[in-house]
Amino acid sequence: MRILLIENDTKLRAKLSRLLTKKRFETCFAENAESGLDEAQSGIYDAVIMEAQLPDGSGLDVLRQIRRPRLSVPVLLLSPKCGVSEKVRGLDCGADDFLEKPFADDELIARLNAVTRRKGEIIFDNQLQFENLKLNLGTYELAESDYSVRLTNKEQEIMKHFLLHGHNIISKEEFLTQLWGYEAAAAENNLEVYISYLRRKLSSIHSQIQILCIKNVGYRLATLQEVSNI
Repeated sequence: MRILLIENDTKLRAKLSRLLTKKRFETCFAENAESGLDEAQSGIYDAVIMEAQLPDGSGLDVLRQIRRPRLSVPVLLLSPKCGVSEKVRGLDCGADDFLEKPFADDELIARLNAVTRRKGEIIFDNQLQFENLKLNLGTYELAESDYSVRLTNKEQEIMKHFLLHGHNIISKEEFLTQLWGYEAAAAENNLEVYISYLRRKLSSIHSQIQILCIKNVGYRLATLQEVSNI
């Protein structure tokens, strides 16, 4: 799992790096608001741990900008001890959770695990949706506008994974581990085959959504308008 840490405190950054590495997270860093925002909006991270008070701008301003394009990456906000109103402000700006400093290592890891588990897991009427593309989890029907197509079991598992992640990139490793488990090492060709099947089915329902391959990273969903601007 890839974590972005936006933190200007060198000592805390080093401490969190050791902790996250020990827990087998892949960690990247940003020291200020500008670089943190650029990294967060790249869509390659599974979660963001962010300092609320950054030297070149408010962490809350960065948080608002992260949420503006509907980026659904979970954000755990860090802050010195503060009152209820400050916590409410952070949550209202789009944070998934709030952790006061100083904190226990175990609590940070527990909260990080919690926000990543919750990511995208709100499902209404047994249906997932991205833009106008809808997946009915009961009937295995993928639909957009007046067109629909039925998915196989594995196709639905993969499409469900895409819809839960929204605009965010999903690494090949995550797909293989989550969907093939212990057979993941031998399944990469299978993943590519199923991705090609899904692309054809998206085309068959005239979908405005495409599956993009991000070289050496993984896949993500994108609108035709996004694709035309790349």
